Amino acid sequence: MRLKKMHRWSRKLCFALAAFPVLQATTCDPQSVANLVASTSLSLATQLNLSVAQLIIAGATQSLLNAYPGANLLQILLGGNSQPFFP
Repeated sequence: MRLKKMHRWSRKLCFALAAFPVLQATTCDPQSVANLVASTSLSLATQLNLSVAQLIIAGATQSLLNAYPGANLLQILLGGNSQPFFP
């Protein structure tokens, strides 16, 4: 029973170990894959943070412009009035 288990595991390990030179030759070694995953997740997290921040700023700007439509200075500063000095 124990010998069968060891034989099954050894066959599985043989395929995995035999693939290592092929993976390294095609620049798919485990360390570079781990680095790629880490850098991709970091870049995605950064993009998500920037998108959320831009969404919050745009929402606050629109709320202020809608709440105070008669405030000319606020309209000029936040871009609500495209031609502030011309009637």
